[in-house]
Amino acid sequence: HYTQGRQHGHQVQHLRPQIARAIAGQVQSEAQVERGGAGARFERLLQETRDLLQEIDAPLLDLIRGQAESLEFEFDTLLRYSLASYLRDALHGDMPVTRQLRTAGGCTTWAAAGSATVARADGTSGPLLAKNREYRLDHLPLQVVLQVTPQSGYRYVCSGSAGSPGVFCAGINQTGLAVADTHVTSTALGPGLPDSSLMMHLLEEHVCVSSAVDYLRSVPRMGRNNLILADAHGQLAIFEIGHRSYGLFETHDGVMDNTNHFASPELRGCFVDINEPYLKGNSFHRHEQVTRALEAALGAIDVPFGQRLMATHAGRLASICRHPRPGRHPAKGHESSTISASIFLPARRAMLFCHGLPCQGRYDEFVP
Repeated sequence: HYTQGRQHGHQVQHLRPQIARAIAGQVQSEAQVERGGAGARFERLLQETRDLLQEIDAPLLDLIRGQAESLEFEFDTLLRYSLASYLRDALHGDMPVTRQLRTAGGCTTWAAAGSATVARADGTSGPLLAKNREYRLDHLPLQVVLQVTPQSGYRYVCSGSAGSPGVFCAGINQTGLAVADTHVTSTALGPGLPDSSLMMHLLEEHVCVSSAVDYLRSVPRMGRNNLILADAHGQLAIFEIGHRSYGLFETHDGVMDNTNHFASPELRGCFVDINEPYLKGNSFHRHEQVTRALEAALGAIDVPFGQRLMATHAGRLASICRHPRPGRHPAKGHESSTISASIFLPARRAMLFCHGLPCQGRYDEFVP
């Protein structure tokens, strides 16, 4: 993992100025936390998480150490950058801080298998898993696709951001196990593995969804975000990540979709919508939009359908392809929009990836 980190840093060296700006933006956000009076609480949680990672996740720390050395950042700087965006969510109960840290929108994911899909011998259908990544615009020029061959474990391909460790968005391994995340602001958060680490270990070490779910149940979880999973046999799952509890939905035949809230009875009450007023409730509207589209297409879901769905525009709250507000520029780092779309084909062991807005871009194929 140290060597992976060194190679990552070397290959994205030309992006170091943009990574440095993203780190500076993170530092600015932390200053807002300090001004909001939650600084000591945030630092305590950060230290507890560091201590836990040193105890149980040496691979992630080795990866970050390799990245830091080749990109010429201090290790502590890059580790803090990697963790702080997750851990700030623990402060949402502090209203002055919450107002300062508001974010807009979020990612949309779905999966289909069995009778819901069109069966084709070439593997272009069968099980599918898809994700639109909505993130800060300063990560658009940082967006990368990584092809990873661990010293021990399965090869995988994933999308993420230059300078960020683990699987920072979504990926698929050589056995056909695919996974993607969505951000959920939650009260069920504490020291544990961030989902970028969870997804890295899933792709390196697991073949099927049932094994992946057993792993997710067993390890200390930070408790932020949802994961959606699919494998080559058509098993699907959504795992809602809580620090001490979790929500789980599974199927072998049909469709599942997930946005930026919790739906399980175990975690439903832990979700907090901190979006600005003009975007309140958008996660529920996008979820309803995707659910209706999938149900209307049962038996005919394939790659072209998936590409059309990920390019859907349906107004301010329900659009799946979400554009930046007029006049905004990628340099305005805290503005967010859809920066990529991914469609995973587990039976074919492939990822179709579109950089930028899916209504405008093209899909390129990557394999582990």
